[in-house]
Amino acid sequence: MNFDYTGYILCEQALALCHYLDTHQDEWSLVDKAVLEIGAGTGLLSIVAALLGGWVTATDLPEVLNNTRVNLCRNTRGCCRHPPQVAALSWSHDLEHTYPSSVYRYDYVLAADVVYHHDFLDELLATMKHFCRPGTTLIWANKVRLESDLVFTENFHKAFHTSILAEDGDMKIFMATCGEGKDEELENAYLLGQVEEEPTKEEELKHKDDELHGALQEKESDELEAESRDEEEEKSETDSDEEEDSERSSALKDDGAEDKTDERKDKNTKEEMCVKEKWAPSILYSTTKDIYNYVGEDIVIYESIDSYGAMMWPAALALCSFLENNWHTFDLREKEVLELGAGTGLVAIVASLLGASVTATDLPEMLSNLQANVMRNTRGRCRHLPKVAALSWSHDLEHTYPSSVYRYDYVLAADVVYHHDFRDELLATMKHFCRPGTTLIWANKVRLESDLVFTENFHKAFHTRLLSEDGDMKIFMGTSREGGDITD
Repeated sequence: MNFDYTGYILCEQALALCHYLDTHQDEWSLVDKAVLEIGAGTGLLSIVAALLGGWVTATDLPEVLNNTRVNLCRNTRGCCRHPPQVAALSWSHDLEHTYPSSVYRYDYVLAADVVYHHDFLDELLATMKHFCRPGTTLIWANKVRLESDLVFTENFHKAFHTSILAEDGDMKIFMATCGEGKDEELENAYLLGQVEEEPTKEEELKHKDDELHGALQEKESDELEAESRDEEEEKSETDSDEEEDSERSSALKDDGAEDKTDERKDKNTKEEMCVKEKWAPSILYSTTKDIYNYVGEDIVIYESIDSYGAMMWPAALALCSFLENNWHTFDLREKEVLELGAGTGLVAIVASLLGASVTATDLPEMLSNLQANVMRNTRGRCRHLPKVAALSWSHDLEHTYPSSVYRYDYVLAADVVYHHDFRDELLATMKHFCRPGTTLIWANKVRLESDLVFTENFHKAFHTRLLSEDGDMKIFMGTSREGGDITD
């Protein structure tokens, strides 16, 4: 959470509305419903709506969206029927052009504590009217602070058919539906505005690219600051005398004994704090970094804002554990290792700690966070400093990575079958790098039936063997069929 802007602060009205929706699911089912949140801020309400099954679009001013997007990605990926969307929305500004009412229709419009900027109350009401069409239910949570709040509430009742869903002192949750006939002139204006053209795909993609570029720049700046702090800490530790190192090591061992439990091995040692509120009995949030322990080292991983590659996936943890526990069979010391779809870099870091000369690859937009994680966890710890490089699957590979030059002892991949539009490209990339003499180790957790199709094609493309299995989690070994060494 960031506190330098109003939209970054979590207000109690959002907690109240989250608690209400959670405890009234039978009455207000969001499953498979199109849901719009106005003034999403930190994104908590949108997260809860998405977890309740809604098809959510969280909106706010452009300068707020980076934080909103990070929070949504961290808390909904892999947990929701529909991944939530994030979009810029300036209240009442050219709405019929950017969100034409003939195209953008929602089952629910949610708003919590949006009456905080009293210079824009008219714009807020106009925005509510624009999106609350016949068939839409508007749910608004508010706590009265100023007299002007009451004026807005009065205008709200005039504009819609309203009722109070919940009340606790100055805290109220209202339900509203389209006030047909209450403002005929405005209704006619909306009808006339339906002739506006829908934004083109090119415009939408450019808008999303601009937002993502800004978010990545902000994240890269944060990572560089964090890396600088890590360097200062390392220097301070190196300059201390042996007696202080021994005392600190002993204290860390005693204090950390309980932390190295099965829970830590399974996932991480996130610090968690419970916040109690009347409207929401328990809300958990955690620090932004995860700590894993492999090869006797604590590995600090920062996730990024990307929906897939910059987040931690379970197959990466499974592959790291396998490599650590089977290093006698798969000895990576002095071996050339390539990782496909490195994401946060955890597998590449563990392989480096096991003595390999590693090249971690991913899409160009992923490299900033990947580079930061790899450097902070391997500098001064590894025989070979790992490299980070861009790689687009199956794209001009013989030119960018000619097989006569780039040869690897091992190719590693974990949870790379997540984007099902690029399965053929992934398999072609595996074939390109898995030459005679190369061992491919791939970890995957089956989620969809199409995963099984890729697995079948994987078996056809390589000599394969199942190395490890735990339910839907499998780790395969593949070797080139050109070598003739059948290992099925």
